[in-house]
Amino acid sequence: MENINIKLHDFQKQILGKLSHVVDARFNDLLIEGLESEHMNYHLKKLIDLGMVEKSQNKYRLTDKGKDCSNMMDDNVEFIERQPKTSVLLRILRKNDEGVVEQLVCRRLRQPYYGKVGRLTGKVRFGEELEEAARRELYEETGLLAKAVILENVYHKLRHNVEGEYLQDNLFYRFLIKDTYGNLITKTPHQENFWINVESFDPKEYDMFDDFELMNNYEPDILSFSEINTLAQDY
Repeated sequence: MENINIKLHDFQKQILGKLSHVVDARFNDLLIEGLESEHMNYHLKKLIDLGMVEKSQNKYRLTDKGKDCSNMMDDNVEFIERQPKTSVLLRILRKNDEGVVEQLVCRRLRQPYYGKVGRLTGKVRFGEELEEAARRELYEETGLLAKAVILENVYHKLRHNVEGEYLQDNLFYRFLIKDTYGNLITKTPHQENFWINVESFDPKEYDMFDDFELMNNYEPDILSFSEINTLAQDY
């Protein structure tokens, strides 16, 4: 759904909840106890303006956008449920002129995790295939294209604070990227990109993400799933 972070009034959520259980409904079927008709009209118009509800022949029904939104609302308390963020994680390798394997990493220049060094990541857009997302993020963030883009791991990353409140819930699809070509973008407003020599890599020289694992195998791993659930550090 486009912009799932839209803030809806409680009455608007209730209207979506009512419409989610019918094909369509008349105005009187949607009335909320204690809410005057004038205010009811206001909230219905807001939902129509947001593209979540449509009106036809004096009946109201959910649009596709409204159906997506109502599908993410808890059945009991009618709030929009937070969802794990889906992203691609890029393990980008090359061999230099001496045949030494090098890996492209980035240093974050924005919060959270400002200054941390790790692999490049990017969100998967709604309706986008995973390999398509990996190739797009590679080009947008580095200016590079690649001949080989291979899915090798699904990685679920959960981070919480000391009170047990979750701060991060990411589902990463890790791709091996190799045989790259093009002109590397070394710096953007959000990050700086640079190659590290795998043979002489010393993690003490960098402020690495604590889950960063150096993998210098030039062939893809067998497709696997991994998961961590730990305390957020330097968030």
